[in-house]
Amino acid sequence: AAPSASSSAAPSERLSGDGADEAFATPPTSPEMAPAAAEARRGWAAIVMKGPSEPRSPGPRSPGGAIAEESPAAAADPKECAARLEAAGRLLEAVQRLCLVPRPTFRDALFFPHASALERLLALLRRAKFTIDVCVYCVTEERLVAALREKAAAGVAVRIVSDEDQAFNKGAAIFKTAAFAYTVVDEPLHEGANGRKAEGEREKRMHHKFCVVDHRILATGSFNWTGAASSRNCENILVSSEPKLVSAYSAEFERLHAAFSRSNPVSTAAAATKLQAALRGRAARLPPAMGRAQSSQGAAEEKVAAALSQLLAQAPSGRLSLGACRALLQRLNLRPVQARWLLHTATEECCELMRRRGRRRGAAAEMAALLSSLGSLAATLESDLLMPPSAAAATLFFPSVAAREELCGVLATARHTLDVCVFTLSDRRIADTVLDAHKRGAAVRLITDDVTAMNDGSLVFELAEAGVATVVDSDFEEWRTAEDGSMRRSGSTPRHMHHKFCLVDGQILLTGSYNFSWSAGNVNCENMLITDDPYHVRRYGEAFEGLWREFRRAMYVSRQEAAVRIQRIERGRRERTAGARGMRQVVNAASVKANAGRRIAGGRSPRAR
Repeated sequence: AAPSASSSAAPSERLSGDGADEAFATPPTSPEMAPAAAEARRGWAAIVMKGPSEPRSPGPRSPGGAIAEESPAAAADPKECAARLEAAGRLLEAVQRLCLVPRPTFRDALFFPHASALERLLALLRRAKFTIDVCVYCVTEERLVAALREKAAAGVAVRIVSDEDQAFNKGAAIFKTAAFAYTVVDEPLHEGANGRKAEGEREKRMHHKFCVVDHRILATGSFNWTGAASSRNCENILVSSEPKLVSAYSAEFERLHAAFSRSNPVSTAAAATKLQAALRGRAARLPPAMGRAQSSQGAAEEKVAAALSQLLAQAPSGRLSLGACRALLQRLNLRPVQARWLLHTATEECCELMRRRGRRRGAAAEMAALLSSLGSLAATLESDLLMPPSAAAATLFFPSVAAREELCGVLATARHTLDVCVFTLSDRRIADTVLDAHKRGAAVRLITDDVTAMNDGSLVFELAEAGVATVVDSDFEEWRTAEDGSMRRSGSTPRHMHHKFCLVDGQILLTGSYNFSWSAGNVNCENMLITDDPYHVRRYGEAFEGLWREFRRAMYVSRQEAAVRIQRIERGRRERTAGARGMRQVVNAASVKANAGRRIAGGRSPRAR
């Protein structure tokens, strides 16, 4: 249903309590849903207004306003009024069932570097009651390790999958986590008989960066669990409790954990035993916990029904406003899945109130007030707890040629705008897709890292030379508080623009660990999430605009500069190639000379041979 203009609220950056959404913000109405909702509203008014003897068209007026204009005799029978109210409620329930779905209970978007982003991630980990499954490329951030250790000590089963090479880097905490978590690393590349990888074969990386809490909440994005990622790099994490997304990432974790456990377990025997005990304890706690949840849910529903009945009892003296309905939802802290139950309960309460009124003059006006209140409650539920069903939700896992093609297919749908914010871009297939969108007339913008843009194989400056608006990141500026309380710049630190997300026509978001490179699609363990959730699309769109404004002032790449940089990169590549060729010639000449010396020393001259 179309949201009310007065119902919008500022979005919250924090995860709220159990059963509460992160914000009571009004999502935009889906174009596919708007005609169906409008038609349902007209049908709803017609059912209530048309009596058995006087059929009449409702016109464009609202249902409540139209009923108030009816003569008292037209709807004087409370039983008839109750029947109409019940029919209206059933139609509203059908509209919600067919056109809307419950919103995810938890939604958030974390952007680094920001003081609150890491705290919200830590708060998410501390919510865990049973399991924490971490699949991340690199772990060095001590505060995150401490949070995992704390939850493991409380009986939560913690499992970690990480990259083998990163586990041996300076500052890596993988072997520390093995003391309390079941930790595995990815399999090394298959080696030949000589102990070396085959020529032309690339090193595989376990490059995922996601976490699943209690098999209920997913956190995924570009964020490595490192100090640099949390303090200065440009990073992101998408948080969602959407069941389809959570189940897909949980399945990917189980697949990798099972595969790597056979070859590269890092955990000690004590850690594995502790994990098994925690899992057994979880299984033993589930039945009582479920029983308590059912009993508490029944008590909560009784509380909701009582509050709703008290609120609707005031409707005849004054129709309920959207603000009153929204205040009720916030006070009751309802879950999105309870929206349809609440509407059904409200319909029953309205019918019961109407029956209790008895036959008296003014019954039509009272029914109009109840109907208006029911409409206000339905509109509030639709805007605050429900949303249109997703038309573009998918999860892509790599290495996979099919997933890479599906990714390119989504990018190719851009008709108006294509905003790309990615750490590296060296995949020719993806670069051609971006360039095709630019040639079709779509407004294409590219934000990337200044260091990877200069790497061999980078196609950033080629796109900039072709006319794609391009910027690269600048250094991270550090500020300090002076004695007078003002903020003063204390220096700058090199950083990485490490995001990996895209926005297609401002309606579809792609985000995850996937770099736009050949290795990411064909060798590495990567992921990419595709969603059209209005909340996440809006938050990532705001983040892109902020980065574009920040980097454009100082690091915009013009066509001329792109051409110069391409020449510079090509010149350096040729010099390195020539140097390597000259070195091989020197080594070969020395080898020939040494062999000749050995033969002469052995009594055989090369000429005699």
